Amino acid sequence: MLFYCAPFLCTFIIFNGGVVSSPLTQQELISKIANYHMLGSKDASLLKNAQKPETYEEYLARDCRAAFRRGRRESGLYVIRPKHSPLLVVYCDMEYDGGGWTVLHRNDVNQKAPWSSTWNAYKKGFGDLSGNHWLGNEFIHLLTQQNAFSVRFVIVNNDGETKHADYHSFNVDSEDSGYALRLGNYSGDAGDVLTTIGETGIHDNMRFSTQDQDNDRRSDRNCALDSGGGWWYDNCYSALLTSNSLIRWKGVCTDSRRCKSAAILIRPNGQNCNLSSRY
Repeated sequence: MLFYCAPFLCTFIIFNGGVVSSPLTQQELISKIANYHMLGSKDASLLKNAQKPETYEEYLARDCRAAFRRGRRESGLYVIRPKHSPLLVVYCDMEYDGGGWTVLHRNDVNQKAPWSSTWNAYKKGFGDLSGNHWLGNEFIHLLTQQNAFSVRFVIVNNDGETKHADYHSFNVDSEDSGYALRLGNYSGDAGDVLTTIGETGIHDNMRFSTQDQDNDRRSDRNCALDSGGGWWYDNCYSALLTSNSLIRWKGVCTDSRRCKSAAILIRPNGQNCNLSSRY
């Protein structure tokens, strides 16, 4: 940082890879957030790391884990700056299992959300980031390109019991590849229903499908249209977390054993990282 002070003028100049940046006012910062439409009340006071009158964009963390490592310990909405991505608002869970989780999706069946949405809606994201939402396939793609991430699928049944399925790597391809899902090795207690092949096929490596863009491998029906939610369908699903009626996870959530909420959370898995239960 270079500090220069001349008569009647004091200026901070930050050099970031040769790029000179000046601070953004709160309104300027908000105007650069690509998914600001998902901030329910449109109240900037909800943003945990954007309370100062001016903010240097370069100082924003690239994900919730990076914010956690910088001392952030309060769960809530944060502005992040993923590499090669516009600014985003995300919900950071700083308390659950070690903290630093970036929440991609949340579904509480008692809170309705427009899960039967179009390709474009799932691309850009929808819902309320503090409640039921889908962050947006394009933003999930950009976010998962900057680092090696692991993912946790969290499911809570009607008795309040929490199950989870962890995959050591998680990546979503570009729109040209249909936002295909790429998962690594499984661990957890919910059962691996995403990377194993069953009577409904497999979810890993499948393209995303919506009611107006059918990319599943079933020829006689549109799984997204019939099931009421966008997802990585095959023939059709062993798991489905985007539904207003039923959350599905084979062996955990069924017609007779209903689940009340689900979430998808990610954080860097450490492979390419240079930085040393509410669900």
